[in-house]
Amino acid sequence: MKKHSVPATLKLVPVALAVAMMTAGVAVPYGASAASAASTAPAATLDSPPVTIKTEVLSSKASAGVDVSSLLQKFRDFSNFATGDLAKDTAYALNIVSWQMPHGGFYKDMEEQYAAPWDGVTARSGWKNPNGTELGTFDNDATTSEIRFLADMYKKTGNPAFRDSVRKAVGFVLTSQYPSGGWPQVYPKRSNYSDAVTFNDNAMVQTMVLIDDIVERRQGFDNDILSNSDRNKLKTALDKGIDYTLKAQIINNGQPTVWGAQHDPVTYAPVAGRAYELASKSGSESVAVTAFLMSRPQTPEIERAAKAALRWFDTVRENGTKYNRQGPVYFEPDAGSVIWYRFYNVDEDVPFYADRDGLKYMNILDISEERRHGYSWAGSYARNLLKLASDSGYYPLSTPLPGS
Repeated sequence: MKKHSVPATLKLVPVALAVAMMTAGVAVPYGASAASAASTAPAATLDSPPVTIKTEVLSSKASAGVDVSSLLQKFRDFSNFATGDLAKDTAYALNIVSWQMPHGGFYKDMEEQYAAPWDGVTARSGWKNPNGTELGTFDNDATTSEIRFLADMYKKTGNPAFRDSVRKAVGFVLTSQYPSGGWPQVYPKRSNYSDAVTFNDNAMVQTMVLIDDIVERRQGFDNDILSNSDRNKLKTALDKGIDYTLKAQIINNGQPTVWGAQHDPVTYAPVAGRAYELASKSGSESVAVTAFLMSRPQTPEIERAAKAALRWFDTVRENGTKYNRQGPVYFEPDAGSVIWYRFYNVDEDVPFYADRDGLKYMNILDISEERRHGYSWAGSYARNLLKLASDSGYYPLSTPLPGS
């Protein structure tokens, strides 16, 4: 079986840019090799304090961002709750309010449970921390989708129960944010990988898109559902979230690349998730991160980060290959296809796979059939992102995308 890999060396950035990044003290990701660390800015490790970068997230001189609504709109969807029947949706929304936990958060995949009000006894979350506290989560669109649906129902009905629930959930969003600006998968702490800042399954981006909509009074938030004080707190939280995102961008040999699925909340380094989710550069989760940065006012820091990520996607793409998740041939030639791998080594652009044993494998046939078929190891993840960036004139592609 062919071992798919991509060039380990990225295109060089202009000298002025490389010097600027090194001067700013951008961190080398935890796990980088000694050789790469020697040729980059000072490394951030789990034992060293975080590097401080002065980041002007908002600037009066910043140009407008790119319209990437086609890529971000999916994070605004709450159709799994809404039917369009006002009476049914009102009853369903009241049930959701009853399931809200004291800290303001919600659990994931609760559509069936929400069909009836909470009985006061049944567990409201599938997870508890060591102290027995039920945990809220941003995983699988949880909490953010409830906020959007309840805000929509408040606008339609004026029922203060929906407004109050949204305000309580927004309190959960604000409280769960780390001082560094990232959001974990769960809150309170679960004492495992869920405590890491979570880009996995787009949790961090979905949270920031929600906050941005609230601050800008979009998508049902154009009323009194939140106070000006709440919006100001959310604006500060969003700025901190963007700042964390910029600092967490993985640096290889002086060049910013992309992001991992999880990052340490203090050092910004990429860290492992589940046993088969090792510390890595993520070809999947980094798409939404890049799109969100492109949508923001383009300060020098944001523009540099977004364009560096686009350059990385452009460089490592594997043209002419199709990924078949269920096999039996997992990678096959296809002139119109382009893929990226789910995971790449932190310090080089070599893709890998992993299994429930926590080990890294370079050939997909070396992992168990259960993991081969039960996880997405590659995909056309960044195709639409690169096309939009190219079509808008934001980033010129090195070569056309296959099939273009």
